Order: sequence, then structure tokens, then C-alpha cells
Amino acid sequence: MKVFNVYIVMLLVFGVAFFGCNAGNSSEDENNTVKVIYTDWSESVAITHLAKVLLEDEMEYEVELKLASIDNVYAALANSEAHVFADAWLPETQRSYLEMYSESIDQVGIIYPNARTGLVVPEFSVLQSVSDIKGSTLQKIIGIEGEAGVMIQAVQALKEYDMANIELVEATESDMTEAFSESYLRREEVVITGWEPHWLFERFDVRFLEDPEGVFGGNENIVALGCKNLSKTHPRMYRFFERMQLSEMQFNRLIYFVNQYEDPEIGVREWIDKNEYVVNQWVKGLKPERKKIM
Repeated sequence: MKVFNVYIVMLLVFGVAFFGCNAGNSSEDENNTVKVIYTDWSESVAITHLAKVLLEDEMEYEVELKLASIDNVYAALANSEAHVFADAWLPETQRSYLEMYSESIDQVGIIYPNARTGLVVPEFSVLQSVSDIKGSTLQKIIGIEGEAGVMIQAVQALKEYDMANIELVEATESDMTEAFSESYLRREEVVITGWEPHWLFERFDVRFLEDPEGVFGGNENIVALGCKNLSKTHPRMYRFFERMQLSEMQFNRLIYFVNQYEDPEIGVREWIDKNEYVVNQWVKGLKPERKKIM
């Protein structure tokens, strides 16, 4: 009987540790280790590492980061294999993923309210609208990974604007931005699947092409998502992501700083030094309570 009881206790302990979002923890016995999942897109890397530094330095969490593709991000949240994803583009770009798991994921807070996707060109480009691409000498649009929301929109744009002769190239974000940078410096025409906030908008003079058919939609929110019941299992972290919000200049500069270093945390700490007042508002009053010793 003792062996059986020990076995049950072990199951309960490990169950709470693994299914941290579904257990009814209070703020007093909150699990100190949290898992933050993110994609390899520049704004996701930047905001995730910013959150990691603040959660560890200011709120005394132990943060485990996991890099994943966007479809696996949503599956991990829904299955409680991760606690937070801080780069959900809603309501349109990632709508299909959220709808798939809507019953198992909570929307925590809006980190950035003026996000935008579309086709991006240098300011000097003669192109003004997506419809201008068809009659130009361009043969390709340089994109990113095919499962990304902006790529799904770009495929639709090829159909809506009757651009069957234009190739949509799948690449990594770094390959896309490298190709754009080289063309920009040579003052050559180039079109990419872009989004803002992004460090390109801090470094270069660029713009979105007009989208009269509305394929890419209007401004969107970058939202922090949490696994179900995060507000109960990790209330301090939940409150942190409720508070976290960046302006256009703050977000673009954060991404730019992070992009300058091989270690993202170096850029994050440089940005924090210049934005102490902002981050202090996010973490105010969220340090763990110390239990009194009688």
C-alpha cells in the first residue's frame, strides 16, 4: 500500500510540473519555471528575449525558451507544452491557427496595436501598388517560410492581382532581408513579403505597396497568447504580459538593437538601458512575495 501511495504522489507532482497551465496553482505556490515559445522571425526573437530578461532579472522566474514553426507554436500552447507566445498576429494573419485551438488558448494582452503585413519595396521604387508588379520587369517576390501568415496572404495576392507570371520565393527571413539589403544598396527594384514592426523600417527608407484589393488586410494587433488558465497558474507572468506594450519607435528600435548582435540578450539589455521607465511600469509590484518566517 505504501508503494502505491508513493506512486500516486509522484504522479501528482509530475502532473503539476508538466501540465502547469491546467493545474489550479495559486499565486503563493506558483511554479517558478516557465516556458516561452517563439518563432525565428525578428520581432518574435526580440520580444521573447526581452520578456526572458525581465522575467528572470526582475521577477525571479526561470525561463526556458523553445524555438518552433508557427503551426507548432499554437499546438504547443494548446497542449500546455508552453506557457506563452508573445508574437501572435491577429485577427487576420494567424487567424486560422487560433481558430484551430481557440478553446485551449487564452489571449493575454496586446503588445503592439499597429502591426501590418504586405509587400514592401524601397522608397525609391517606381511601384506604388501591388497591381503595378504585373506590368513591371520583376519576375519574383522574395518571401519567407511557406506556413507564415504573410506568405498565405501573398499566395492569395498572386491570384487576386492576376500575377501568374510572378514567382513567390520561399526563403528564411535572413535570406530575404539580405537580398533586400543588397538590392537596396544597388538601388535595384525588389519586392519582399514584409511586416512592421521590423528592423528594416529602422535601417532603410522603405514602404508598403498599396493593396486596393485588401488582400493583406488592415492594421493588426501583436498579441501575447497563453495556455488555458495561465492567469491562475502563473498570475504574475500573466499580469506582466497584460502590461507589456510597445510604441512603433520602441518596437522597431528593439528589433534593430537585437539584430546587431549574435546574442539577442546583448541588444535587449542595451534597449532596456534606454527604456528603463517603460519596463519599470511592466514589472512594478510583480516580484514574488517573500514568506514571513515566524
